[in-house]
Amino acid sequence: KTGTADANLYADAWDVPVVTYGPGDSALDHAPDERLPLAEFDRAVTALTTACEQLTD
Repeated sequence: KTGTADANLYADAWDVPVVTYGPGDSALDHAPDERLPLAEFDRAVTALTTACEQLTD
């Protein structure tokens, strides 16, 4: 993964793999015209919820 995120710090400190996932166009991250269609947000919430449920089973 490129860029900066808390996950980078955790992966190094704990020596564990991490996954970063999110909706939207990464070219618009932290840009003045950053935006996210609500349908993509809803889809991302569903995907992350499903992943967390499967990882805790």
